[in-house]
Amino acid sequence: LIIDYLKNLVEDSVDYKDTQAALTIVKEVANHANDIMKQGDNFQKLMQIQYSLSGHHEIVQPGRVFLKEGILMKLSRKVMQPRMFFLFNDALLYTTPVQSGMYKLNNMLSLAGMKVSKPSQEAFQNELNIESIERSFILSASSATERDEWLEAFSKAIDEHTKKKITFNPSRSLEEADLEKEEADAPLGSKAPIWIPDTRATMCFICTCEFTLTWRRHHCRACGKIVCQACSSNKYCLEYLKNQPARVCDHCFRELQKRDNQASPKTLTPVNHKSTTSALTSVLHSIPSGRKQKKIPAALKEVSANTEDSSMSGYLYRSKSSKKQWKHLWFVIKNKVLYTYAASQVRMSLQ
Repeated sequence: LIIDYLKNLVEDSVDYKDTQAALTIVKEVANHANDIMKQGDNFQKLMQIQYSLSGHHEIVQPGRVFLKEGILMKLSRKVMQPRMFFLFNDALLYTTPVQSGMYKLNNMLSLAGMKVSKPSQEAFQNELNIESIERSFILSASSATERDEWLEAFSKAIDEHTKKKITFNPSRSLEEADLEKEEADAPLGSKAPIWIPDTRATMCFICTCEFTLTWRRHHCRACGKIVCQACSSNKYCLEYLKNQPARVCDHCFRELQKRDNQASPKTLTPVNHKSTTSALTSVLHSIPSGRKQKKIPAALKEVSANTEDSSMSGYLYRSKSSKKQWKHLWFVIKNKVLYTYAASQVRMSLQ
């Protein structure tokens, strides 16, 4: 009514300025009332989520705002498993559905230092890589559209959370925050790595021996790559595991040793002694039990299965003759050359 009244007034009218001032006040009151209603709706949503969790969990926190929820498939070592995710302005809550409307809390990850990205491989375009200090994993949406919606929600929430931290700490600038983001990925062992799924690696990332029923896969807790037992006989104290010893591959073991040797003498030392580790590694490498190590030309060893500088990549079925079975293989076209891999996360090409 006030807007319509103002439109019918001429600017030199006695009531024009007073009407403008009244309209401004009414708008402020309306915005304030809408904000209070939104806060009330947000509080009710937080309480609803809190009551839906098994056990006692304090979800309602001052300043916490609900942003998005939905079921995504979480990729474990072997299979996809449905998980219910709740995104807030300061944290990501992921749960397991246990019964109608109820969920088991798996973890609550802070958005501070979190990184969300899309995989480079075309075959996994519905997936999202979630990297945080406590946990890192791969999620899969039902479609590329849903994946993009989650990616946008994550990116906006993380950016807003970072800006909010800067606002409360004026001594820090946006440039310092961006630099902090880049450095967050640098220290090996400071953040939980994303584990490469078992199905995406058929051979050790270090020695390239093929895995069998007896020669099993092992994940390096520092980089997340899949290696054999001979190439992961070391343990090291990792920061993200609260300096608890964990299995690491030989490459990460040497890198962690090198970094700690350059640091102060007070830095934590590896669990295994070098002499014991070297002897154990030598013994394991000398065991021929079921290990198959194909002779592959040196030129193929220099080409990994990643899709950098590739024009096309993906899984296809191949059969060399009508009498042989079809094999599910990973193919990459690089520099007008077709490379064949046993899986999407292997170090060398088969041909």
